[in-house]
Amino acid sequence: MIIAIASDHAGFRIKKELVEMLSQEYKVIDFGTFSEASCDYPDYAKKVALAVKNKQADRGIILCGSGEGVCIVANKFKGIIAGVCYSEEVAALLSSHNFANVICFPTRVKLEKEINSEILYRWTKIWISTPNSTEERHIRRINKIKEIEEENFK
Repeated sequence: MIIAIASDHAGFRIKKELVEMLSQEYKVIDFGTFSEASCDYPDYAKKVALAVKNKQADRGIILCGSGEGVCIVANKFKGIIAGVCYSEEVAALLSSHNFANVICFPTRVKLEKEINSEILYRWTKIWISTPNSTEERHIRRINKIKEIEEENFK
């Protein structure tokens, strides 16, 4: 499996650690940023979304302060289903119910615990290892998403 990953400055430190962890098991393409210097998250989210869309990567991971900004950008690309992950349960649901091919992580949001690379690694592993549901209701919903995408990406 090939994973594309990127972050803005808010996610740089955690992304760097996450890349090291994931590289032990997967091929990882790091699209930056490569420092904590202020930068614009759309530039990096776009790189991951394009890599997944163009099949250079099987899945994508994007990090920013809230996870929301990069998620908005990723979902602007045809064929991308991105969601913000903030728990183990959401990691599993993004894969099983939503068929997400891009996962977006917050790095500055305070949840039950402070976000760190070990937590994000665990959530990533859950997301990757959870199969897409074969239940008709989930497949029907994903097909509706694809229909909406076809209607609006003209």
